[in-house]
This record gives sequence, structure tokens and C-alpha cells, in this order.
Amino acid sequence: YKRQEQVRVEDRALRYIAKVADGSMRDALSLLDQCIAFYLGQELTYDKVLDTLGAVDTEIFSRLLRQILDKNITGAIQTVETLVIEGRELGQFVTDFTWYLRNLMLVQSSDDMEDVLDISSENLALLKEEASILMRYIRIFSELGSQIKYASQKRILIEIAVIKLCKPEMEKDYTSLVDRIDSLEKKLEKGVVMAAPGSAR
Repeated sequence: YKRQEQVRVEDRALRYIAKVADGSMRDALSLLDQCIAFYLGQELTYDKVLDTLGAVDTEIFSRLLRQILDKNITGAIQTVETLVIEGRELGQFVTDFTWYLRNLMLVQSSDDMEDVLDISSENLALLKEEASILMRYIRIFSELGSQIKYASQKRILIEIAVIKLCKPEMEKDYTSLVDRIDSLEKKLEKGVVMAAPGSAR
């Protein structure tokens, strides 16, 4: 395709498009054409593909995971707020974060995981000792992925899932989750100083 169309495309960009297309050649070509149209005459890089498709870089996933492991609900909700402000595609974010967690699970048993993941040694030890944590995270975000596709309130669904990850005991208490989200959003709107990672328990 690159030779035929005389377009320079990073391999990493192509791999991401293939992942989003989920095995559909038609979808992959459509997404690729969409990205090329945005950057006509330029090399199509991974970052440009992310921008075109409204996706986020793995740095965001790493930050969100650290906040969740630290039980920093306020910080995690603020990260979701940033995605909304930047106009990111929230459905794609859920899919990509689920994949990120899946990949994390696959390398979890590796001794050199520190080189792959940007998380503290304390959180790293926690993940290694409690494999069920990642399984629970993946389950919650997989369920969210099926719910969010046609939902009108995508942001609220993501915020509820994030609080479920931070507070396992609240997972089945939907009303208290909604109340907590309302309270956090009001604090954000008023410009309340964000809690430092690890301080919001």
C-alpha cells in the first residue's frame, strides 16, 4: 500500500491502525485513508494517527494506572477530564486502555518489567503479588467497552469504572458512585487543588 500510494507511514502507525480495525481490512484501509487525508504529502507517524483518530498515547495509560494503584480518585477523574477537554474519542480510549492492561498482564511475570512500565517499585510489587488485581481491572474495562459503544454519557461511565477500580468495595453500589462523581466534578469546577498521588484515600 505504501509503495502503491507513494506515502511514507511509520510501521508503529500501521500497527495501531491494524489494532483499531480489529481484523477488518476494509476498516483498516478506511482509517488509513482518513489519516493520510489529514496529513497529505507528509509522513504519517504514530503521533499523527493518534491525533487524527482522537486516541491517546500510552503515557496517559501509565499515569492513570499509577493513580488507580495509589487510590488517587481525584487525580484519576482529572485525567479523564483532560481526555474530554482534549476531545479524545472516549470509546477508543476504553478499548486501548483495556489492551494496555492486557499487555501489562502478559509481561507481569517478567523480571525486567521495570524497563517496560513506568510505575513505582511499590506498585510493581503489588501487581506481581496480586495478579487478580489486573484481572479485575481488565474485567471492569471489558464490561465498560461493551456498554459505552452506544451510550450518550460515555464520560460518566468511565468515571464510574475508574472509581470501581480504586474502591473495590463500591463496585456494586451504583448510587454512591454517582454521588461521589458529582462531588468530585463540583470540586474540579471550583478549581479545588488536586490531591497529590497517594493522598486521596
